[in-house]
Amino acid sequence: MRVLQLIMNCFRNYRELDIRPADGINIFHGENAQGKTNILEAISLLATTRSLRAGRESEMILRDAEEAHVIAEIAREREGEAELHISIFQSDRKSVKVNGLKRPRVIDLLGQFNAVFFGATEMSIVTGEPADRRHYLNIEISQISPRYVYDLGHYKRILEQRNRLLKDLRERPRPLADTGLEAWNEQLVNYGAPLFEKRKFYIERLAPLAAQIHRELTDGKETLEVRYLPSVRLPYEEEVSKADMVREQSAEDIYTAEAKTAAEGESRIITESLTQATDGTMAIANAFREQLCRAAGDELRRGTTLLGPQRDDLSFLINGYEARVYGSQGQQRTVTLALKLAEYRLIENYVGEPPVLLLDDVMSDLDDSRRKHLLKWIANRGQTFITCTNLRAFPEEMLAGASVYKISSGEIVYNHEK
Repeated sequence: MRVLQLIMNCFRNYRELDIRPADGINIFHGENAQGKTNILEAISLLATTRSLRAGRESEMILRDAEEAHVIAEIAREREGEAELHISIFQSDRKSVKVNGLKRPRVIDLLGQFNAVFFGATEMSIVTGEPADRRHYLNIEISQISPRYVYDLGHYKRILEQRNRLLKDLRERPRPLADTGLEAWNEQLVNYGAPLFEKRKFYIERLAPLAAQIHRELTDGKETLEVRYLPSVRLPYEEEVSKADMVREQSAEDIYTAEAKTAAEGESRIITESLTQATDGTMAIANAFREQLCRAAGDELRRGTTLLGPQRDDLSFLINGYEARVYGSQGQQRTVTLALKLAEYRLIENYVGEPPVLLLDDVMSDLDDSRRKHLLKWIANRGQTFITCTNLRAFPEEMLAGASVYKISSGEIVYNHEK
């Protein structure tokens, strides 16, 4: 998977940028606050539809402009070339096009292109709050499972309505049979069970890859364990056959099915949310439903939903100790990097080709040993974009084969292809 051409119009501090990056390593260097990270953000936006940093979508628009555009021509080994176009408006609305055709939903862009980003902001996966780790899961799983986004969107809306009902019941109690809570429970279970299953599926496959990469980065001196901490006690592995775990379709099958569903109306998505469920989903749904029933009394007293994917978390253990609490900053950074490189491998295994790798100022944050391991890891892999303030951390042989761009005030000052 490669970016053949990247065009940015009025995006962040770029009035206009048009580049054709190399298939291998692309290095953007320059002083801080010149726009290096903005290039990585534009590429990531095409993969995830989400900003890396903006609180509002309109923050990505150049200060005196009305809208911003990011356009890329991409090459995919399995599905050929495609043109992806995302537009951002001052109203905080976005729109997308694929091969010149406008798609009805922004999330229709998901699955077309894959990229993995690592930078300082990603440290919150390890050091931040549970919400940061859930955000990480949502973004990464969405890249390989567009259906996950549909379930997540519906789940959030149902959760909001259920919490509103619980708050009302706390203030004005009435018999449980007259509350209508059971109907909301079913909706919560319908969309929540697939989220639990896909998160479990993802971490079960990510964890061993992250552990292996972490051992390489630390010369075998440290071990990493990644644990998924669902708010609901899920069925044990032996209770659900691995053959019945999440089975994803090809990108072509997904978009064909979604196009058919859209034509038949949004209501069908809601009513048939579990018709494609695996036995694993049903087992998780039963466990979720049972535990919601047991928690009903506490929820009515507190006026909020106490169980569900919105209360999940992850744990990262270095040599058996919680990295968030006991890990040094260097150790926490290495855990995050291992997660990101494992994510790269997982996407590569899943879609059948490597995603684009985006590394933001990573060299200055690693010691010599870990920097050496990282450079060895990315050598001869897929297309990589790296930002840095200077080129001193790169060996001459790597610079000789890379495309090197100097960035200043939202412009490429020169492009040196060695």
